[in-house]
Amino acid sequence: MFIEHKTDTTKFKIVFLFLVILGVITSNSFYKSKMESKELFVIATGETTSESYKIMESVAQIVNNEEFDFTLEVVNTEGSIENAKLLEKGLVQLATQQADLQINNNVRLVANLYEEVFHLIFQPSISLKSIEDIDGFKIAITSKNSGESYSFTQLVNHFGLDESRLTPISSTWKSATWLFANGNIDAIFRVSEANHIGIKKFMVESNAQSRAITQSDAIVLNHPMYHKSKIPRGIFGGIPPNPKKDIVTIGVDKLLVASGQVPAEVVNAIATVLFTRKRELAESTNVAGLISVPEESSLIPWHQGLVDFVNKEKPNFLQQNAEFLALMLSVIILMGSSIIQFFNRSKQQRLNAYNEHLLSIKVNIEQTNSLENLKKLQEEHFALVNQIVGDAVHGKISGDGFEFFAFAWESVSSIINEKEKSLTK
Repeated sequence: MFIEHKTDTTKFKIVFLFLVILGVITSNSFYKSKMESKELFVIATGETTSESYKIMESVAQIVNNEEFDFTLEVVNTEGSIENAKLLEKGLVQLATQQADLQINNNVRLVANLYEEVFHLIFQPSISLKSIEDIDGFKIAITSKNSGESYSFTQLVNHFGLDESRLTPISSTWKSATWLFANGNIDAIFRVSEANHIGIKKFMVESNAQSRAITQSDAIVLNHPMYHKSKIPRGIFGGIPPNPKKDIVTIGVDKLLVASGQVPAEVVNAIATVLFTRKRELAESTNVAGLISVPEESSLIPWHQGLVDFVNKEKPNFLQQNAEFLALMLSVIILMGSSIIQFFNRSKQQRLNAYNEHLLSIKVNIEQTNSLENLKKLQEEHFALVNQIVGDAVHGKISGDGFEFFAFAWESVSSIINEKEKSLTK
């Protein structure tokens, strides 16, 4: 018996384990088939260390882990220019890019992610009042596939700084800081957040100097996608403040754009995550708190998905004018109540007059001793009834008032009959 019981227990364990494994395999297959059935959209961003990559990677995690009808994949690139090329060729459906880049007619705006500013960082030994004084300088810039390279070209073109006065050297940030530390270059140009962690660390360790972008007002006028900005005093260090004063510079927005072929509901969902779940996105990068809805006057047309999101978030006419409408409703109710009271009072006054008339007829009937006078009072009584019935039909007296009068009228009719009997005896 013991052996049989042990055998049964072993069989049960084997069957149970088999069912668990089968359930796991089935669930995994179902999940994979479900994920494969969802449409995939690819987002091109900057390097894996960039803030734009961190933001969009967080958005992708939210979308892919929740019940959305599509999935997102984030790919890192060398920068905005490469992103624009990938988007134009249809290799990606969304991309982050600097606002100053040229775009094709099929690109639509989804969001302003954050502001980037022009950083001009010079060796501490260089005495320079402005960029206009640059002569024979070696400046490290990023890859030609980045938006920074395009911004640098716009800057040097404005000041007319040809290669006889300036030697740009394309390099990564790591290479640029190494060259700077060894004195092989005079300056570094970067387009990044004002408080970029890497730049902040470098400024503190190298004792480098940030310089203002002079003629910023003129540059902004010539390039509408730029705006005047600043690197705030003390942003690289508080005591002593580094820099010692605000540094005037140029700002440019980092944008999220999408192909016009991306369905509106997909962009609407991405916009919803970007604008309503900033706290979660901020866990990967602080600049997520700067994500904002673009200005309606933006030079890049809005994607229909963004339009749908904004229209959904905007209060409707009733919500916008709730207080005024509530006041008007109160006034209308008050006026209506006053009008109703007026008509009710008018009806009551009319009914009171009829009752007084009826009472007068009753008194006269009781006092008369003539059949002739009784006949006249009876006719007056019938005329009064006809009049009040007409008023009741036209709503000039209430139903309750008419019923009360009918009871009184019948009483008077009985008195008339009794009086007539007594006078004919």
